[in-house]
Amino acid sequence: MVATIKSPFAFLFGFVAVVNAANLRLESLDFSNVAALKVDNNAVALLTLVNAERVAKGLPALCTNKKLQEAAERHILDQAKTDYVSETGTDNSTPEARVTAARYKWESVDENFDAGSATPEAVVSSWLKSDGCHDAILGDYTMVGSAYVYNADTFYKHYWVQVYATGSSEKCDA
Repeated sequence: MVATIKSPFAFLFGFVAVVNAANLRLESLDFSNVAALKVDNNAVALLTLVNAERVAKGLPALCTNKKLQEAAERHILDQAKTDYVSETGTDNSTPEARVTAARYKWESVDENFDAGSATPEAVVSSWLKSDGCHDAILGDYTMVGSAYVYNADTFYKHYWVQVYATGSSEKCDA
């Protein structure tokens, strides 16, 4: 992430407004007990580690995209609130549906997620040991959205999502 969120609560309220405006069917979920959304240091570290792996394998680094970020945040908030860890959201959304709802015109989409790992290093290490996650990291994608949430009131506490996509009409964040 290039940008940092100075006020996590303001960001969370703004995100909820975007969710409502996009009619993403999350209105029934209550996020009041979810700790502040942390998209600054942890998400940046996650992307840095993933890009280091890509570059080490001769692949270009991924750039961030706000629409993919929105899709990642939507899913991570759902997971952190419900302690339900799956590629499918509690609203039955898929990664493709969440990316489409964020208005990203995609050609290919994939997603990695983790629950319980406390550090970006642990997350990426785990992903690199999983064939499916490893393939997503090294996939033919150009853009990414990364999100992390901590919720002390759940079993896993730490939730991570990274959404990978390619869209020829989409642009990287400045």
